[in-house]
Amino acid sequence: MRFSTDSGFKTIRQAICIAETLFRCVCAYKDGEAIIDTAAGVLGKYDPRPVQPDSLFPVFSVTKGITAGMIHWLVDNGQLNLEENVATIWPAFRSNGKDVIKVHHVLNHTSGLHNAMGGIAQEDPLLMLDWDGCLNRICQSIPETEPGKEQFYHYLSFGWLCGGIIEHASGKKFQEILEEAIVRPLHIEGELYVGIPPGVESRLAALTVDTAELSKISALANRADLPSTFQPQQIAQLATTLPVAFNTLNVRRAIIPAANGHVSARALARYYAALADGGKIPPPHSSASKPVLGSHPHIPKLSSSQKPPIKNRKCIGRRTQATSPSVSTTNSYEKVSSHEDFDANEGRNTNSESSSGGDDSSSRIGNNLRTHVARKVYKNPRIIDEFLGTGEYENLALPGESFGLGFKRFSSKDGSSIAFGHSGMGGSTGFCDVTNNFSVAVTLNKMSFGGVTGKIVQLVCSELNIPVPDDFLRFAVEQSGPDEQLSMGRPIIN
Repeated sequence: MRFSTDSGFKTIRQAICIAETLFRCVCAYKDGEAIIDTAAGVLGKYDPRPVQPDSLFPVFSVTKGITAGMIHWLVDNGQLNLEENVATIWPAFRSNGKDVIKVHHVLNHTSGLHNAMGGIAQEDPLLMLDWDGCLNRICQSIPETEPGKEQFYHYLSFGWLCGGIIEHASGKKFQEILEEAIVRPLHIEGELYVGIPPGVESRLAALTVDTAELSKISALANRADLPSTFQPQQIAQLATTLPVAFNTLNVRRAIIPAANGHVSARALARYYAALADGGKIPPPHSSASKPVLGSHPHIPKLSSSQKPPIKNRKCIGRRTQATSPSVSTTNSYEKVSSHEDFDANEGRNTNSESSSGGDDSSSRIGNNLRTHVARKVYKNPRIIDEFLGTGEYENLALPGESFGLGFKRFSSKDGSSIAFGHSGMGGSTGFCDVTNNFSVAVTLNKMSFGGVTGKIVQLVCSELNIPVPDDFLRFAVEQSGPDEQLSMGRPIIN
């Protein structure tokens, strides 16, 4: 772990070691450089192996910020328009009065489909593992409110709504766009997944629950900004079953773009470091963090006896040019995002197996540390406004609400900085402060609902003299007594 001052080093170490029973990774970037990269604890209650920088944590709704970034990438590349009707892109979505729902309604949590799929865990738990089945169920759903009029957190439906848009707009599979838009350009192969591939199981952190905080959540009053199926009582019930379900491999391998991200803290912090700087890709992560970030093959090679059966699934999109490898494209970002072109620009040669583990990844990353050429994930110079639903995008987001276009807007008491990101149930979070070119990621596998995360974020920000977002500052203050509800009734759950 590296920090700017000796006192800062000690402060962050204290934050990481708040309790021996909590297991976490923390990474932070400032001005494009990784300044904190540390891990503590073990992988799980029954897994005594130590947490490492490349450990993969289930981060629940933190995944939404990654999925939103994919939507914005398609917009940036001219394959999608924020004001386009979803049904124009995805014809099967048109039924039951959904023909007026636009892409920005989905990103802004104002589509009216906030309760869609809400009962899936009770009605048909196996459906959640069926990607096409979930997309079909979304197509059959009925809006509860007029699109664009009320903002309710789309805690589960957000992922499949965005996933259907992504696949039908691009003509490619969700995970192909994830790799093309985010994983390969940022060189975070093997450390950011929505649905894990076989071969990464040894790096998985296992979930457990902080029962003391869980009891506090169940006592909270209902919240007006949450759907009727996702109130504190339901959240408390979910929290008792989620660790069991999300520790299983069949759930971990499912594509659930609202809730099933498996990431390392350093990959997540790097993602938000790029977003903080308008999409500019930071220099390679420090080689002092072992194993080197990006050195894992994203799709591990398995022996023939280990290979799972191949399932053929076609996704027919309206942009047919994106589906045919024989058709050339002028998409400049697509060119930048391939390993072959990246390495050619750096004066190196690789083969076509680079994305599946065929190249010498450690050597490649080492060379990248010496010769970094600045590139951008997004070309739009107003991409921050696009994320936040501000400026020329102000009419696409509901005024005065907490969500912009796919990201939670974070405010601070003094109002001196622009910050956004996304947290998840259990306390994991990733966000960036644009004003201070800062990003931080905290990943937990003991679901603590904000207390530990808030203290860590507060300590990191205070050491750097960066405003602490209100979402986290409230957790840094000791509660006034036993009757005080958990952090003013707003635990970190979204």
